[in-house]
Amino acid sequence: MSRAVVFLLLFLIVPLVRAETLRVALYDTDYPPYHLVSGKQKGLVDELLERFAEQYKLKTDYILVPEVRSQHLLDEGKVDVRLESEQWYRGGNQYYWSDSIAVVEDILVMPRGCHIPAIDELGGYVLMARFGYTYPQFEALFASGKLHREDFYSELDMLKALVDIQQNQRVAVIAKNTLQWYASKNNAFKKFTVSDYSVGKAPMQLQFAYNEKGKRISEQFNEFMKNLKSSGEFAKIESNYQ
Repeated sequence: MSRAVVFLLLFLIVPLVRAETLRVALYDTDYPPYHLVSGKQKGLVDELLERFAEQYKLKTDYILVPEVRSQHLLDEGKVDVRLESEQWYRGGNQYYWSDSIAVVEDILVMPRGCHIPAIDELGGYVLMARFGYTYPQFEALFASGKLHREDFYSELDMLKALVDIQQNQRVAVIAKNTLQWYASKNNAFKKFTVSDYSVGKAPMQLQFAYNEKGKRISEQFNEFMKNLKSSGEFAKIESNYQ
């Protein structure tokens, strides 16, 4: 075999060897402005993952599943990373966590003209929530039976249901940025009564498997985010989703 042929084979094979696959579990429904599956537009996290994979020459394999299922897949070793916040996680397993990508601020929403009471005055209300999500600020009320929970599979479903509600004993909890996103697309969502207080803030993070690969890639992602922020590029990207 000639030297030229050997070099050609190495040129073709080496990139294939280096193309490590990152298996990512994301929601199968929209969670704007962070993750979008409907339409052609990407979310903030989607774009960051795309840029990260390109920079580190990773092949990304996306699996779109419900929130609870994505946690099972990570624990079963079937994916490498999922979207989560360390403050929301209620299990006992160990993981590697990315630094904060964004801060998620939850607020309460009710039909127009309703009065939103303080959290400790929500006894007898129904909290409209997203299936699979944890809400630390409401757990004591759930446990006591004073506050009932009604789950929805997306924030959009929740908001559509809220538009149709005439009585005032149901209140939705939703990320402020998510409500603002949907309100910019649908005037009906601009008419809600919104709480003048936050019911919780948490960093949005990537949750990596607790193994050598998870440790290495989480460190790479943190370095990637650090460089994006220090260069001012992250602020430019983020402004496209506000």
